[in-house]
Amino acid sequence: MAGMLVILTGCGGADVVDAGDVTVLMGERSSEGMSALLPGRLAVFNGCLGLESQDVDAAHVVVWPHGTEVVDEDPLTISIPDDGEYAVGDELQLGGGESPLAEPGGIDAKAECPGAAIWLGSN
Repeated sequence: MAGMLVILTGCGGADVVDAGDVTVLMGERSSEGMSALLPGRLAVFNGCLGLESQDVDAAHVVVWPHGTEVVDEDPLTISIPDDGEYAVGDELQLGGGESPLAEPGGIDAKAECPGAAIWLGSN
């Protein structure tokens, strides 16, 4: 039985989406962004969607770029604007950077996904 998709809208267009038992963080609209590249496998860490990267030997919970959507919950699949659809387990590369900000992308990511390294994705 599929879970219910719940969207909690934050300020500035940021969203926290509960897709079944996984939290998906989606950033606010921004014309700025970091330009590092994180290659990895789409994975779930402590209930939050992120990327597991062997290149940097780390896992990051991602604040996905504005406009990212959950398109399916089984398997969990997201659509990233101008990039395509990815399901948990798929490999992808995401621009952005590790964020030291208290609220990257307009979301209190540390409260939503405590203890996680946060990657602020950019389009």
